[in-house]
Amino acid sequence: MTFTPARPLLPALPKLLVLPILLVLPILLVLLAMGDARAAGEGHVRALRERTEIVIRADHTVDQTVDYTWRAIDTAGAETLGQQYVNWDARRQTLELLAAETIPASGEPVPVDPSGIQVQDGMLGGVSFPDKRLLQVTFPKLAAGDAIRIRYRLVQKVPDLPGGMSHVMFLQGDMIRDDSAITVRHPRALDVKVAANGLLQKEESSVSGERVLRWQYHSRDTGLPEPNAANSWRRTPYLMLSTFASWQAIADAYERGAAPKAAVTLAIRALASEVAGQAGEPREQARLLYDWVRTNIRYVASYVGDGGWVPNDAATVLERRYGDCKDHVALLEALLAARGIEASPVLLRADQENYTLPDIPVMWFDHAISYLPALDIYLDSTEGSMPFGLLPDGDAGKPVLATRLRSALRRTPLPDPDSFRVERRVTLKVALDGSAERVTEVVGHGRSAVSVRQFLDSVGPGGAADWVRRTMAANGYEGDGSLDVLPQARADVLAVRFTERIRNYVSQPEAGVLSFLPGVNGPVPLAGFAGRFTERERQYDTRCEPFAVEDTMTIELPAAMQVLYVPKNLSIRQEGLAYDATYTRDGTRYHLLRRARASNPRGWCTPQEYQALRPAMNRISRAMHGRLVFVLNDTEVAAAAVKP
Repeated sequence: MTFTPARPLLPALPKLLVLPILLVLPILLVLLAMGDARAAGEGHVRALRERTEIVIRADHTVDQTVDYTWRAIDTAGAETLGQQYVNWDARRQTLELLAAETIPASGEPVPVDPSGIQVQDGMLGGVSFPDKRLLQVTFPKLAAGDAIRIRYRLVQKVPDLPGGMSHVMFLQGDMIRDDSAITVRHPRALDVKVAANGLLQKEESSVSGERVLRWQYHSRDTGLPEPNAANSWRRTPYLMLSTFASWQAIADAYERGAAPKAAVTLAIRALASEVAGQAGEPREQARLLYDWVRTNIRYVASYVGDGGWVPNDAATVLERRYGDCKDHVALLEALLAARGIEASPVLLRADQENYTLPDIPVMWFDHAISYLPALDIYLDSTEGSMPFGLLPDGDAGKPVLATRLRSALRRTPLPDPDSFRVERRVTLKVALDGSAERVTEVVGHGRSAVSVRQFLDSVGPGGAADWVRRTMAANGYEGDGSLDVLPQARADVLAVRFTERIRNYVSQPEAGVLSFLPGVNGPVPLAGFAGRFTERERQYDTRCEPFAVEDTMTIELPAAMQVLYVPKNLSIRQEGLAYDATYTRDGTRYHLLRRARASNPRGWCTPQEYQALRPAMNRISRAMHGRLVFVLNDTEVAAAAVKP
């Protein structure tokens, strides 16, 4: 069992929520909960016809008309299509619903009654957005074989960033698409960059100074996503459009709106002096100010002020004591400036999948953090548990735009394996009756220490006894135990001890096997990482995070338990991977020392690199299941029974 904080199957709402991110054809919040449950081959929903027309004007505003007809293949598909959603920003966009109708399997289209069309203000996914609107269309009496049709017009009245626009749309493999077509029109004098993948370009023409581009797409089956995929967008059919000259142009456009918001006021200067005025070195001053912001400014997804890509004034954020990620960045920038320390906003895509940028400059980003050039440190003050100098997993190893710098395009660092290191120290003492006491100590270093802290926070004050009870019950153990925090001399190290007193550890004491397994995996589940390499082939990149694990384990047995087999030692050396497992014996004690270290400068592997690593990772995965085999020596049991 690992106590790494669980992540949802779908990514949580990003901290820069109102940015236009990746748009799927059509541009909807279509809640298609298909995932791995979709029907093999055909799927639950089929796209019969899709049309998207995009008109880009000379002032970088956009007029988009979407028209799609989707059929429910089965009952699950009918439930999925029963409600459709479109969201827009009322300040910058207008939406007009042009058609909404049910198309029965046999019969004429039936328009949706006005009572089935509702607009919700200010909420999206349970989060407050004052300028957001959500259109909900409910289709009555929808059954397998029926289809729905929606047609709407979305007009972008004001560009999200001055001086340019971008548009990104993906045609996901969650359904068969019979007939999809995209048309783009723009003035020929407007430099529109285009990147497309998997689409058939039908024609390019000019009419009265207007450039017209057309693409078609169709698919014959659905595709399930590969597990632990990275950069999967690169193999997904897509169309990207941009009028930005470069990535630097996007950075400059963001900075024009954000820079004035980080003004240093008297209140900000006074606070910076109070928090960091006694510290001498700039690094220590920066740490104190960062710690103040991350612990005193709540992250709240409530958008007021200039909205979208522009933060609120730092003074306003300070007064309210809350803000979104852009607001955190603006306030921290102002506080640092008050102490003479330069900081730049940084735009990135915060997830654990996307580590590459498209070929053309598009508004790809959904999160903002800070960069301190003089210290070469990236900081994310929205992560309250993240110490100074460390980044959360979703921020690390990412291409970013440091918007204040002239060379804006950069990359955040990945943690060194030693700063993502875990030690697991285990002792297991087995009794003749099959009961056992197992003590597991998990020591987290650097980023792993943060994961240990997050685990303890999830357990909560007074929650240790309940966590122990639930954990042991989940493993089928009877007994009791305890969870304790161990004292450490360093701030970047945190350790816990999990003690289990198990009455039924060995179900068959006269003969059996014993595994060299900890009671809890900790923040780096080595077996889980190695287990990712089971697929023979991959089409997509895969995650290959750096990590370091050191296991020491001792199994102590009664003299009457005779060991017949001990796993063999194993040593593996390969580029980016080192693994050693050594087994030794000391009387009735059997010891394991295991070290694993993986380093990767990118945090992800290509399909070719995956194939090169797979044999070694499979050997490690098998070795993780190595066991002692024992039988009970009846003579020694009898001798022990008659001893005075």
